[in-house]
Amino acid sequence: MNDSRVARYEVHYGTASKTYESKVQVTTASATVSGLAGGSNYFFATRACTSDGTLCSAFSNEVNVSIPAAPQLTPALTTPSGTANLTAEGAIDWIHWGIDKPASISRKASATTRIGALSVIGGSPLRFSTTSRLAYSWTNGTPKASATTRAGLYISGLNKGYELRVPADTNARTLTLYFGGYKTSGRIEVRLSDNSAPAYSKTVENLNAAFDRRLALNYRAASAGQTLIVRYTQAISGGNVSIQAATLRNNSTAAATAQVTAVAETASPQSTQTTAAATAAGTVAATAPAIEIGEVEINQEWQRVELRRAFKDPVVVVKALSSYDTEPAIVRVDAIDPKGFSIRVQEWDSLDGAHELETVSYLVMERGRHQLPDGVWVEADSLVTDKTQTFQRHLFSAPFEDAPVIFATVASFNESDAATARLHAIETDGFDVGLREQEANAQQHRPERVDFIAWEASSGVVDGLRYEVGYTSSEVNHDVHNLVYQTAFVRPPVLVADMQTTHGDDTAALRWRNLNVESVDLRVQEEQSSDREMTHAPEAVGYFIADVE
Repeated sequence: MNDSRVARYEVHYGTASKTYESKVQVTTASATVSGLAGGSNYFFATRACTSDGTLCSAFSNEVNVSIPAAPQLTPALTTPSGTANLTAEGAIDWIHWGIDKPASISRKASATTRIGALSVIGGSPLRFSTTSRLAYSWTNGTPKASATTRAGLYISGLNKGYELRVPADTNARTLTLYFGGYKTSGRIEVRLSDNSAPAYSKTVENLNAAFDRRLALNYRAASAGQTLIVRYTQAISGGNVSIQAATLRNNSTAAATAQVTAVAETASPQSTQTTAAATAAGTVAATAPAIEIGEVEINQEWQRVELRRAFKDPVVVVKALSSYDTEPAIVRVDAIDPKGFSIRVQEWDSLDGAHELETVSYLVMERGRHQLPDGVWVEADSLVTDKTQTFQRHLFSAPFEDAPVIFATVASFNESDAATARLHAIETDGFDVGLREQEANAQQHRPERVDFIAWEASSGVVDGLRYEVGYTSSEVNHDVHNLVYQTAFVRPPVLVADMQTTHGDDTAALRWRNLNVESVDLRVQEEQSSDREMTHAPEAVGYFIADVE
């Protein structure tokens, strides 16, 4: 029999039976669960709850769903500099061509050969100049155990070049290719043998001087026994095209979406007779970034933010709370779905929990790796972590040319203890992230979803938004720091800001005040569960400011 107290349903899920790391909340009998890893199994169970969540039914029967891994071919083309460490980058395999003569091949020792032989198109390869701009190094090679070299191969002539083949299956991997040219134009063409993902082609050139390029290809085929085929040829007469090295590593699986239906046969908070059904949908592959920014006033009560745009699999970051109430607090986000999310202020556990209205801005982006019209790269994704005293390393789907600015938000509410996400060691290929509870706690926390957006420092216009993304040096501490924008705004912009470092050991969060068209005041606010001092070491802060153009 139905119970009038039922106001919402919770869909809990995880990758192990009876261990539910995440959840979504809905008021209808169906929900969209986003951020799932393609190629993985998930276990779902539902329960019916009252509006405040204090009374819920037992979990329904558990449903095991296999999320299919969708085919993928996603490129990231950059201009490299310095030294490429093939040992660090080629976890599965790596190869270098032409260290001392055209036939020389150096590769990873004691590894199953995955990167195939380099085929020459239209001629014979010659040794490339040993004064290349980019250097290549390794420490686990054969026949040379270790080396640092600037050598490689080159070939001259219209439509002449190279072809490389690498095995492809349903596992996600990244092949990174180093190539270039001299006073010419080169054409890169990439495809999967089963054509299960759109092919990629790009022309690179410098008609006046030598140039280098780095192409990271995130790929996965629809089935086993396939091949990734890469061709690089000279597109015009004159000059030459060159190739030096390639690396191969495993990649994280793409995020997917599942439709979950909670059927309330007896929808009573005191009943166990709810059932769960789930069907897997394909991965979401956004071809252009859908972005939404907004500002909302929140206190300690959960409230729903409805998105104005249509998203398939949104990533939500909300960081840096205003300072109207001086009690130390953080922002919590939960129940993200394609139509919106829930949000509240949460004071640290040692406080009374009641909090005055604060203003906070949010940035929502479609999950995926995106290149903006001006060439800037942005990555929006999620991870799950329970690390509270240490950090967990997370790798980007492809490296950035420079270390990006990162905004990270705890985007689930699997445990009621207050927790915030802290960042560390942000580099071109990834970053460290960990949860932090108040200092008086045991620093043990259930796994939480962390949403992040990594955005190259830049300014411009995207999707109708004038924006600026940047970072300070390590200079923001407990004292007020005035951040002056480089972009002129006609009205106060939205602000999302996050500490990029963890220099101070004490648990802390970023707060702001005096937001105007030219600047904003920032400070780091420690909580006081263990002691009353609030002096904090200087931290680097990344910021996103934007307004409708």
